[in-house]
Amino acid sequence: MKVSIRKKISTEVQNTIEEHNMLKQVKKLVIAFSSGPDSVCLLNVLHTLYGDKIDFHLAYINHGLRPHKYLKIEEDLARKYALKYNIKHRIINIKVKKKKIGLEAAARKMRYSALLKYMNKVGAQGIALGHNLDDMLETFFMNLLRGSGARGLRSIPAVRLPYIRPLINIKKVEILRYLKAKKLSYSIDETNKVTGYRRNLLRYRIIPEFVKINPQIHETIKREIDLLKQDDEYFEKQAERVYKNVAARELNCISLDIKKILRYNIVIINRIVMKVIKELRGKLDGFESKHFEAIIGLKNKTSGKKIDLPKGLYAQREYDNITIGIAEPAKSMEIRIDSDAKLLISGDIRVRMQTVSKFDLKSRKSNCEIFDLDGIELPLLIRNKRKGDYIETKIGKKRIKNIYHEYRIPLHKRKGIMMLCDQKGILWIFGAVRAFRGFINKKTKKILVVKFERTH
Repeated sequence: MKVSIRKKISTEVQNTIEEHNMLKQVKKLVIAFSSGPDSVCLLNVLHTLYGDKIDFHLAYINHGLRPHKYLKIEEDLARKYALKYNIKHRIINIKVKKKKIGLEAAARKMRYSALLKYMNKVGAQGIALGHNLDDMLETFFMNLLRGSGARGLRSIPAVRLPYIRPLINIKKVEILRYLKAKKLSYSIDETNKVTGYRRNLLRYRIIPEFVKINPQIHETIKREIDLLKQDDEYFEKQAERVYKNVAARELNCISLDIKKILRYNIVIINRIVMKVIKELRGKLDGFESKHFEAIIGLKNKTSGKKIDLPKGLYAQREYDNITIGIAEPAKSMEIRIDSDAKLLISGDIRVRMQTVSKFDLKSRKSNCEIFDLDGIELPLLIRNKRKGDYIETKIGKKRIKNIYHEYRIPLHKRKGIMMLCDQKGILWIFGAVRAFRGFINKKTKKILVVKFERTH
């Protein structure tokens, strides 16, 4: 017996919701409403199934990017359906500005932000979006073209809280048949037909050709996505376990031990790199397989090789590590002090200075240096490295960058290293080496004791 399109859509949506627990503990739900066929179908099905159980709120986002006459039609339709189903609605106006990520991406980011803000305002527990199986297929091919890896090929998830997608297993053609059967009106966004946009080119030119080759292309790709999801979740768990052993987190960067990561398959290494980026930036948007490949490729480069990454990140080979961090401009720092400073905080270094007449050399630890106060030239200052810096050693002048190399100090830590200086130059590079001058002897009357410790 042939099942009606009304029954088919209703059953499919209900099955999807139950499979993913989309509406568990949801008493109030925001529906993102564009007045297009997907959102009209979404509203009708959800209201039919759960209208007596859930308090729905309709949210129409006006980006202001299309002619006013079209926007007014959509706004009026949103009001009409809110009145029809006796639910609250809100027209939300946002102003999209051009950014590096592109106008479409900027609009999407602002749209999601506005929906989230509205959800919190009305006290809802989720946001329903109208993405369908065609959208999933298009996103799969879009990500394939970008080279976004297995994670990107998983396409659009059914659930990414607080967002849910009840129509994700339904084709666009079925949605249109449903709307026709129920005599529900909707608006058409004319910009969706402009093939100058990559997604529209896929939608109207390329995917139809795939359908000619395989009429079941939607179902085929859906199965592939499900398999990719299973594989990805398995490898993700393995990568999570490995990550704890190979990664070292600092304030603005994460370092990966090259010798350790090379013990693992490239599939795991890729996911470790992805996890690092997510730790630093929260998500992988803007990153593609070419970036992961370039980062991992640093294992074959010499120490000091650096690459710039999207979203203000960098990756650099640092001796036996690959460090991925947040790029920050170098800041010049200089603090003038006197020889009796009790406490000084400079960066992540706490410095204590005291002038004494006697000092037991046996009690001196590695975080302490002593100087003959008459053998150095006041006033003192604490600063970071400057171009051309050198320090006086037993065998003559030595450039600071050579000192850093000898002590194998990672490049990302060098700009944070502070130095104690007098008017003649550097006296002590904290945690590394002191100058070959200002030593105490039997004639020393005043001894400057300097101690430092890191605050984190």
